[in-house]
Amino acid sequence: MEPQNRTADLSGLRIERDEPPRGRRFLGPVVGTVAVVAVGAALLWARRSGTVAIRPPEVTTTRIALVTPTQASTVLTASGYIVARSKAEISPKSVGRIAWLNLEEGQRVKKGELVARLESQELEAQKRQYLATRDQILAQLENAKRDRERAKALLEDRIGTQQAFDAADAQVRSLTAQIASVEQQVRYTEELIKNAEIYAPIDGVVTVKKAFLGETVAPQGFGGAGSAGATFAVIVDLGSLEMEADINEQNLGKLSLGQPAQVALDAWPDRPYKARLRQIVPTADRQKGSVKVKVEMLDRDARVLPEMSCRVVFLDPAAKPAEGAKSKVMVPAASVVEVDGQKGALFVGGDRALFRPLVLGAASGSQIEVVSGAAGGEEIVADAAGARAWRADQKVRVKKD
Repeated sequence: MEPQNRTADLSGLRIERDEPPRGRRFLGPVVGTVAVVAVGAALLWARRSGTVAIRPPEVTTTRIALVTPTQASTVLTASGYIVARSKAEISPKSVGRIAWLNLEEGQRVKKGELVARLESQELEAQKRQYLATRDQILAQLENAKRDRERAKALLEDRIGTQQAFDAADAQVRSLTAQIASVEQQVRYTEELIKNAEIYAPIDGVVTVKKAFLGETVAPQGFGGAGSAGATFAVIVDLGSLEMEADINEQNLGKLSLGQPAQVALDAWPDRPYKARLRQIVPTADRQKGSVKVKVEMLDRDARVLPEMSCRVVFLDPAAKPAEGAKSKVMVPAASVVEVDGQKGALFVGGDRALFRPLVLGAASGSQIEVVSGAAGGEEIVADAAGARAWRADQKVRVKKD
């Protein structure tokens, strides 16, 4: 009997003798997965240990401080601004347009110096009109006086009447009163013309200039007509510059009038100025919980300018630095790290932190004295101790304020 389907393909029933055993087919992927996991674990461990940084760590910075013997007796510190005790805001007494201006920022002026003039042509014309009216009334007055003398003579000769004399006398008094009124108007107009001339009220330097030639200005409280408004210049007496600071109410017990202090400008922090507490303003700010104090700078120079930011250090009046005492270099204890068995700090330069060993001395609060290895003022990584394992040289990302 023959098969029903002679065309069937039986080649698929062959056994491939060269095919590897089924168990070995999955060995390669398993080995690859294990390798990837192992590498990932190694990288994670390396990153946590600090030996390998996939992304540079973000750090904040601080500076190594140079503490003078005077600063070592610090009682309280505060921040504030340089202000002027004597300052004048120039404002006109009447509304007008600036016709002449002799003011520039940085210009020195003397008290009583003419610095601006407003347009006054209308006032000048009005004054001339009043003067002409006065001259006219004066002429009428002279004629009225003559009429009165004649009326008086006729009355004495019993030719004229008392009524005629009284009328002539009343005319003289009326014209005299009119002349007095016109003269008052002349003086008032002259005062307005004088007010159009603006003089410097104090000796000082022009620090603000708001108005320009041709602008309309107005007196303070008038409403600020024109683009310049009420104040179009500010003159500051640089000899009266001092510091103002807000002190927390809880710290007032640490201060006393005349207490020695040091003021350092943010622009020149390495140049402290001798100062003393001049005044404690007798009122408090209930919202801030602070009291304003004014500090006089004793050795102020040309670098001190109005509105500069600064810091004040109030000193203990009873503390006196030892003779021959030197300044100390102090580093925050939180910035001290140990690398390869040496203690030091991470000095920041650009995007890198370089470890530099330091010879450390005695600790004082949260600061440690640096015997050698730093001079003060260097930028270092803050709060580096215990944060991670640091290398001697590595990239960092400085956190921006």
